[in-house]
Amino acid sequence: MTTDTPPPSAPQPDETPGSTPSPLNTAQLASVTKTEEICRTALNENYRLALITLDEDEEAGEDHVTEPGIRAVLTLCDQTRGKSSAAAGATGGKKQTTLEEDSARKSLVVLLRTFQARARQKHFFKNPAALAEYGIGHDLDDSRALLEGWTQTIYDKTATDKLPRITEAKRTELKNALDAYKATQTNQTGAIGTATGTRIDRDTLVKQATAGRLWLQFAADAEWPHTNPANYPIRREFQLPANRPFIG
Repeated sequence: MTTDTPPPSAPQPDETPGSTPSPLNTAQLASVTKTEEICRTALNENYRLALITLDEDEEAGEDHVTEPGIRAVLTLCDQTRGKSSAAAGATGGKKQTTLEEDSARKSLVVLLRTFQARARQKHFFKNPAALAEYGIGHDLDDSRALLEGWTQTIYDKTATDKLPRITEAKRTELKNALDAYKATQTNQTGAIGTATGTRIDRDTLVKQATAGRLWLQFAADAEWPHTNPANYPIRREFQLPANRPFIG
């Protein structure tokens, strides 16, 4: 391996969707840690030259072990841990937008109740049928669609149906509260997308780092075969089985 880019990712077992909402899960953390250990073993002066020394007149190919290649795998491990932290932060952002949505919803509902109370004040005795036009009798908070729809309806109606103490400033407050509530959905969608994308990036890096570790272990398995008992201590250093080939 002659470049700083590790070999293509080897097939990995499927991961359960949603099993890792933010940080590295136990299996991923174990894999990254193991990869770091193997890389440091490969860089040990007692093993490095044996792994990277080429035969006479042999040119390094893309699958040959090189010191830059080993260090590139270590860099992948660092990037994986960094991306894990970013995924955790993005998930925290998603939770924050959920809290903001709940706060905006509650503020909007409080304002709507004020408008409905003023509608009752004006119409309850004189024109009770008009109360239905203010969503009275409906659960406005049953869904986002209903809440947004009734808010817009009440805002529009009060442009001509002047309610006691419902001023233009109060109507503007209602419209702003509606806009703020709508914005939380956009923010939440963006936060979810960011968290999901970061987790995908993190998982890809885990697979690439694992592939780099397997690449080094296969090279060590070939350099110090299990058929020679004298290689057993070295094979343990590379976390290889003592008396059988390494199969990944």
